[in-house]
Amino acid sequence: MIFKYFEKYQVDNLNAIVVNYFTCVLSSSIFMGHQSVPSDFYAKLWFFSSIMLSILFIVGFNLMAISFQKAGLALTAIIQKMSLLISAAFAIVFYDEILTNYKLIGFIAAVMTIILVNYPKKGQKIELKNKWLIALPLTVFLLSGFIEILLFYVEVSGQVNGDGMYFTATAFGLAGCMGSLLVLFRVITKRAQFRLKDVIGGVILGLPNYLSIYLLVYLLGKGWEGSILFPLNNVSILLMVTLIGAFFYKEKIDKLKTIGLCFGIIAIVLIGSGI
Repeated sequence: MIFKYFEKYQVDNLNAIVVNYFTCVLSSSIFMGHQSVPSDFYAKLWFFSSIMLSILFIVGFNLMAISFQKAGLALTAIIQKMSLLISAAFAIVFYDEILTNYKLIGFIAAVMTIILVNYPKKGQKIELKNKWLIALPLTVFLLSGFIEILLFYVEVSGQVNGDGMYFTATAFGLAGCMGSLLVLFRVITKRAQFRLKDVIGGVILGLPNYLSIYLLVYLLGKGWEGSILFPLNNVSILLMVTLIGAFFYKEKIDKLKTIGLCFGIIAIVLIGSGI
């Protein structure tokens, strides 16, 4: 939703995303009451995982913003949220999480929720100005799945071992540093400017971004199964966005969205039954 406003107010995606990552580090430091990036982060078991996560963050978030703006909100949201299938399948296949009948039906309901809630309104079509633009949401789909898999892996492998907040803060900090080099290059070569509205947009994006990632790591650390957590997370986001759109932006909930919301509730109940 914030990315939609970036386009409306011409906020530079990369600049705001870099500010967002440093906002994440600052937010975690405030929550912890001290510096959230440990001085010996390079000696931690999760160091290389944090580097991988930071790369996925900076690449994935920029591609997501571009995809929302170029390939369309509906198509990107539908394909990107399907990443729950990657992470859930990974947890079931490689970590022997049980696929119950309730889970399976819940997964199907979740997929129906994603399609119906994001399906264009009557009279609208999902159109691409260039057929190659489909590569954007597909890449976002893969990167979103990889991020969820990596968050799951560092927890179940014992790399984090109670260091969830340090791990996520370090990944955000590294992503911010990588992005800063790109921003600096663009400013020096006069390909872009760094403006106040980019800073404001980044700060607004930073807090929910930090909390969303940290809480996933926190719940995985508490023993939640990946095949339960990630589908619940994705479906709940869709339900929340739909309801926010209806109550605050007066967006009409048509029959398809209503059916999608019902499927979402069914998915949450069935998948959540395994908690």
